[in-house]
Amino acid sequence: MTSKVEVESRICSHRTVIEVTDNGDGSMAVHIDTDCPSVQTYASLVSKLDPTDYSEWSDSAVWEMAEKAGLTTTCLIPVALVNACWVEAGMMSKRLAVKEGPICIRFIEQ
Repeated sequence: MTSKVEVESRICSHRTVIEVTDNGDGSMAVHIDTDCPSVQTYASLVSKLDPTDYSEWSDSAVWEMAEKAGLTTTCLIPVALVNACWVEAGMMSKRLAVKEGPICIRFIEQ
């Protein structure tokens, strides 16, 4: 089975679709389709993730490769990738995630 998430980053005007598939051993095959050059570099670095990569902060390819690819610290792609992996691994309910809809960061004018 494959889990898929879409990230629309309106501030930087980029759209990214992340697909992850469980390889059967807990590792995830990752495919990222994007129009962002930095995320394209990131995609080439994270084609496969081990369980510790999507469940740990330290020594995680998700975060190490984000830095190596030059993603900004505000980029939503690494977090979206972790969420897709969690859904695919059964660590988060796919049905609930789809039912509840988008996760959102909203800036509020005061």
